[in-house]
Amino acid sequence: MPYNRVIAIGDSFTRGDELADCAGIDLWKDNYSNVTWSALLAKKLEVGYHARAIGGIGNQWISWKVSAGCKQNTLYIISWTYFERFDYVDIETDKWKTTHPRHEDKLNHYFYRNLDSDIWNLYRNLQQMHSTISLLKQNNVNFIMTCLDPHYSTNIDDIRPPGSTVDPESIVSTWSMAISNLQKQVLPYIVNFEGMSFLEWSKHKGFKLGPNGHPLEKAHIEAAKYINTIITKESQNEH
Repeated sequence: MPYNRVIAIGDSFTRGDELADCAGIDLWKDNYSNVTWSALLAKKLEVGYHARAIGGIGNQWISWKVSAGCKQNTLYIISWTYFERFDYVDIETDKWKTTHPRHEDKLNHYFYRNLDSDIWNLYRNLQQMHSTISLLKQNNVNFIMTCLDPHYSTNIDDIRPPGSTVDPESIVSTWSMAISNLQKQVLPYIVNFEGMSFLEWSKHKGFKLGPNGHPLEKAHIEAAKYINTIITKESQNEH
């Protein structure tokens, strides 16, 4: 595949928090690790590498960053994050902000108490993923997508069982159709690590994590090898 560079977009896992080459640097000034699995993949492909990643960010911002790029001859690595995060644009500054379950302020408390829900999170994130896939494909841009949140493939019956009293049956059926139709379009493009997210796979393999839960160097080295194998197989099959 003739790439000029690799661009990785995501959150702190993409940025490479807790990796040795990120220690002591200002992570708010567009800094990132050069030993993440996406950076190591770029090195393997012998092309330039750049990461656009913010710790704690959500999928609306990730989709926005992809939409602002879409350059051909570039391999985009898009690592979707956890679905409960919600990005919005500040009305005074036009800058992105994110509600996050770990944030301690009135806005976040109100959001997660009154607005957040599992079924809405699943639907809205699948929408973001689907629109991003469509944009990349329409512009003939190559990409690899992963997802940290394991819920992207959740069956609707697991969150709203048949006969649920939360919503009338007709509404549950409509949710089921909407979500399953999106999943049919999105799931084929999500690359997992032996059926797991990068974090789940790292834990399963026994790779060391940092104090804040980010996989460290060994996990990224092995993940790069794993992803490169997938790319090689797809290239051989003319995908």
